[in-house]
Amino acid sequence: MRRGTDASSLSGWAAFVGPLALYVATLSPGVAFWDTGEMETVPYLLGIPHPTGFPLFVLGGWLFSHVFAIGAPAWRLSLFSALASAGSAWLLWSLVRSITGSALTGLFAAFAFAAGDTVWTRAVRAEVHDLALFCSALALVAADRAGRTGSSRALLLAALACGLGLATHPITAFAVPCVLILAWPALRKASIADGVRALAAALAPLVLYAYFLLRSGYIAAHRLDPNDDLGLSGSALFDDGSPSSWPAFWRYVTGAAFHPSASLPRIVSPDGLRRALALWHDVALREFSFDMLALAAIGLVYLLLRERRLGAGLALVLVASVAFAANYRVETDSNRYALPGLWTLVACAAFGAHWVVSGLVGGPSRWTGPLVAAILFVALWPNALGAFDDVRRTNAYNDASAIGSSIAAHSPDGTLFIATWNYATPLAYDDYIEHSFGSRRLITGWPPDYAVYFPLWRERFKHVYFVVSSKYDVHKLGKTVYLQGRWQFGEVR
Repeated sequence: MRRGTDASSLSGWAAFVGPLALYVATLSPGVAFWDTGEMETVPYLLGIPHPTGFPLFVLGGWLFSHVFAIGAPAWRLSLFSALASAGSAWLLWSLVRSITGSALTGLFAAFAFAAGDTVWTRAVRAEVHDLALFCSALALVAADRAGRTGSSRALLLAALACGLGLATHPITAFAVPCVLILAWPALRKASIADGVRALAAALAPLVLYAYFLLRSGYIAAHRLDPNDDLGLSGSALFDDGSPSSWPAFWRYVTGAAFHPSASLPRIVSPDGLRRALALWHDVALREFSFDMLALAAIGLVYLLLRERRLGAGLALVLVASVAFAANYRVETDSNRYALPGLWTLVACAAFGAHWVVSGLVGGPSRWTGPLVAAILFVALWPNALGAFDDVRRTNAYNDASAIGSSIAAHSPDGTLFIATWNYATPLAYDDYIEHSFGSRRLITGWPPDYAVYFPLWRERFKHVYFVVSSKYDVHKLGKTVYLQGRWQFGEVR
């Protein structure tokens, strides 16, 4: 941002501080179930999460959660994600202001993005995709700047942002073709030295993946895995998959166990395209009103007519992210993969509103910005109210702060628990960070998978319990001891 206190600078600050204030006021209060609980635990411990690892989030979250020592670690890591989402809103402001010349249009575009249901509900919890989106958005904005000005510094920043994004989540790969399209004029004119520097900047962050190889080796050498003495290794959250050897490391960072490459052929199949359209229909209608979607369609047409590189690049991000999300069948929260698409859709809506208003008033004038802002506000407001209610419901539904204390109150010390993923992550937080689990032990996984160990473990522990969904019929596994809301625990036979 430019220095000074002019209207443009103030709107830029508002585009970041406003969404951040919105997120902080509605931030997830404590540890949550599922992947969220994992991301509230692993960075603070310097652990190893599920593949592909997300090293920038783990290492950045570790640094932030220890330097910013306010509140519980779970709250700090949710704040870490909120900062990334607010940064994405600011980058949207920057892009819209650059194209339309209106800082006010950019400001309302930032709020239209930040207050969407999918964006808001993910921004208030520890979420890897928030940081991945920030890196992708930074790469797109810098690449657009490089393509327009030929700036080697902007080209270098775009390359670095791509690398940082890939060191956060592989979903950033879908932004790389758009970055190349936007930065092509600068790339074509760049010297060999500039090209080498840009390539080095893109590849350097990938070195962060070596953290998992080194950290897992350290854990193995010093026997730090809490389940080593149970005949197990590679504990989830602590040393997931034990990527301490090169073959294990390669399987880990490529996510081979989840078969992501199998989704790529589905994207271009007729069924894959139908699934993508269905998901986009569901996500877009939940996120925005028909007015906003109509403006986005107009804006995309405008870009393809007037700003072809930007239009083609944003359309590519829009299509690719949603198509992959719809066809990656392992994912249980496909909407978060659509975050880059939602960011580009709001940008298109802002361009569309600016184009329509400029046509009605006979070109850009001092009234253009306020009129565009009013249109975006009218299109945003109904869905923002619904999103606020959804954020509160989601936070309440995902709140797992009581599960550890409930288990401690209804089980004796010296009990071994085998918990499925949803419930293991908050229990691991209670065990490894809050240290409120007592002498109870925790294993993550599907209880029947460990049946061969049950006789040995029964000799060592007072009880061997399972923690599963309350909907699961456990009569073949054992008997329920305690049932509470969504989960239950019981003793295995």
